[in-house]
Amino acid sequence: MEGVPIGRKLDLLLLDGYDSLLIKLCHMFKTPITYADVMECHQQVPGQKAAHVLTYEDQDGDWMMVGDVPWELFLSSVKKLRIARMDKC
Repeated sequence: MEGVPIGRKLDLLLLDGYDSLLIKLCHMFKTPITYADVMECHQQVPGQKAAHVLTYEDQDGDWMMVGDVPWELFLSSVKKLRIARMDKC
């Protein structure tokens, strides 16, 4: 299933920040996901390393790491989210 697009809509304006986004995605996809410097998924076994990393496509078409910019700037520039395997980044 690697590389297969999954069309899911997510209203980012209903979320409080990166942590709530990560929790929502961990629930949706049942896999450990991380972003930027966070190395554990909130909904997994404590100490378990994440297998996937969260990236996003900005308005310029560049793929960026989620968490690298303040939440408000992220909200204004994100077009697509991508969950990638950690070893593919």
